[in-house]
Amino acid sequence: MPNLITQLQYNDPLTIIARNGTPEDPYKDRSDSLPVINGLITLLEIPSLADKVLIAGMNEIDQEIFEQRKKLELHEFLVNYSIGSIQVHPSLEGRTLLCRYKGRGLIMYPASRIYALVSRNPDVVITLQDYIMEIERKLAENQSLIGRVEQLISETRLVIEESKKSTDNANRAAEEADRARDKAHDAYESTRLVFKPPVADMKELYATYPYPSVGWTVQTYKDGVRYRCDGSDWIPIDIFGENIQPVNEFRDGLMTVAEHLKLKSFPMDLKDRIIVFCLPSYIFQGVQEIIVPFDFDGEIVSVKAICKIHGDTETEIGIEKSRNIVDWTNILHSNLYFRALSNFDDKTVSVASPKVDKGDMFRINVIKSGVNIQGITIEIKIKI
Repeated sequence: MPNLITQLQYNDPLTIIARNGTPEDPYKDRSDSLPVINGLITLLEIPSLADKVLIAGMNEIDQEIFEQRKKLELHEFLVNYSIGSIQVHPSLEGRTLLCRYKGRGLIMYPASRIYALVSRNPDVVITLQDYIMEIERKLAENQSLIGRVEQLISETRLVIEESKKSTDNANRAAEEADRARDKAHDAYESTRLVFKPPVADMKELYATYPYPSVGWTVQTYKDGVRYRCDGSDWIPIDIFGENIQPVNEFRDGLMTVAEHLKLKSFPMDLKDRIIVFCLPSYIFQGVQEIIVPFDFDGEIVSVKAICKIHGDTETEIGIEKSRNIVDWTNILHSNLYFRALSNFDDKTVSVASPKVDKGDMFRINVIKSGVNIQGITIEIKIKI
């Protein structure tokens, strides 16, 4: 029977179970599978030094050998018989090894005497008993919270029942909405207007739309009447803009038919503007004095030139543009050229910057003046 030694005079006694190793009180055979944690195995009891510790496939070394080498081989281990710990090679970390030994007993410390250093500046010590009491307090709080959760679950069930009632009411409201939607759809089908391209008159209406659908709406532009198909026939529904109907070739509107036809007869090039430069009879080389501003946004579509009296040699002319009269840029990629003995430019001129902004100013720069050339006129056509 092992000796049971306790210090009962203390509130938190230290308990030691010790065996004598005699036939009456023998050591206990133990075979424990224990993990390697931080390079150590902690035995469940203090081992007998005389009987040693056995681990299959490994050899125990003495403390003296370990102090000489300062390291363990993979197959070696070192036992501390005073506290019951085994040191092994670091590569065995996390593995579980079977340890056989004879147990002499163990020392059981009260939780109040097992401490942990929480901080070292200053040293703050908390015992295992402190942690246990804190855990018990947290468990009590959790029990209280569980009771509250169960109460909330009961309240939630009541809310769910109310929600089911609300859902039933919502479903009934949705059914009513569906019926209202169907009625609205019927009203839509009977009143919707699907506009189609207009035609001249009723004859063309029947010819263009021989199989109309319900709601198709077509206007006859000769009289301005709009017709809607009700599924069987075309029904007149209104006269669109009877008092302000746009003019067409058949009916007066915002202007008379005659005015409309006259307006349509105007050519599209009325939107073009032309800048004309008339240079003096005898021109000089360099920038000319005439500056012409342009008051519209547009795009240069053509440049051409003629002369009253041709020159005996070639003439080259550039056209420059500016926004401030100070900085000028040539807008031509290929300049105007008059060949010798020609009254017209050679048509090789090309514009590099055709875009024109409102407020741009233009001038002429005679780069090369032909001998005896006179009366040059330059025309720049700009589309606005």
